[in-house]
Amino acid sequence: MSSKENASLEIRVGLLVLTAVVIFGGFVFLLGGFDFASGRDVYVDFDNPGRVKPGAPVTAGGVPIGRVEEIEYRGNRLDPATNTRALIRIRLSIEDLYYDTLHEDAVFYVTSQSILGEQIVAVDPGDPEKPGLPDHPLVGLDPPRLDLALALGFELLEAIVEVLKENRGELSGMLTNLAVILDNLAGILGGERERISSILENVDRASEDAAGLAHAARETVEGPEIDRIVRNLDRTLVALARDIQPILTETRSAVTNANETLASVGPEEREQIRAAIHDAAELAERANAAVGEAQGLVHQISEGRGTVGALVMDEAIYDDLQEMLRDVKHNPWKLFWRE
Repeated sequence: MSSKENASLEIRVGLLVLTAVVIFGGFVFLLGGFDFASGRDVYVDFDNPGRVKPGAPVTAGGVPIGRVEEIEYRGNRLDPATNTRALIRIRLSIEDLYYDTLHEDAVFYVTSQSILGEQIVAVDPGDPEKPGLPDHPLVGLDPPRLDLALALGFELLEAIVEVLKENRGELSGMLTNLAVILDNLAGILGGERERISSILENVDRASEDAAGLAHAARETVEGPEIDRIVRNLDRTLVALARDIQPILTETRSAVTNANETLASVGPEEREQIRAAIHDAAELAERANAAVGEAQGLVHQISEGRGTVGALVMDEAIYDDLQEMLRDVKHNPWKLFWRE
């Protein structure tokens, strides 16, 4: 083989190796998710971010806007810069194109691309009316801990099984006593079936009576008589509200006039008014005395005391007077001539 042929073979082998390296590098670039776009760091604290790994995408509405750069275990140590404690802190790189679309109330949470897919960090951008992301770390939402729930469930089941094993005799006795109680109860109910049926029927009738009473009371309350009373009361109140104001106005006016009249009366007039009132009082006393005497006189006459009483109350005298008047009427000459 000549030197030319050796050189041509070496060149072919070199080109083949170079092509293989380029193809391998392309696969690594595509599978590794390398991105040369510039981004800004965002720190998010989690208690348990699940199986999210560095290099996992960060999405908003299903669109990649960044990637997970670093996952740091902090062990709930106090952060002097933020005065907060975090178990896990994740550093995210958000592309500059999307950074300004995230706001201070943005929510970062861990989810999966599919049921069996890798876990990613998703973002709810928040209210566009609020300011942008703050400089301090944010608090993310942890994914559901199904593994922890299953572990606690199995632990609870094991504890229950241990309790059942340790108290097997007591549980057997309790079940036996419960069976006896149920048997006795069934016997009591079977023997008192008619009585229980009668009680239930009485309760049913009482319920029907109560419903009828309630219906009758409702009809009474909602009947025409109550409505008429209410309407009359409403009309009375309306009339009273309409008439009370003029009455109050007239009363105030009368009081005002009386006050003005009293204010315009001088000392002499006041003495005259007092004297008139005194005279009126004396006159009233005299009238009362006269009325009392008249009542006494009438009482005496009604009892037949005195001449007038005897004349009025004695029926014989009254009959004699009537007979004399009748005789004078028929024989008037007797007034002038005595037989």
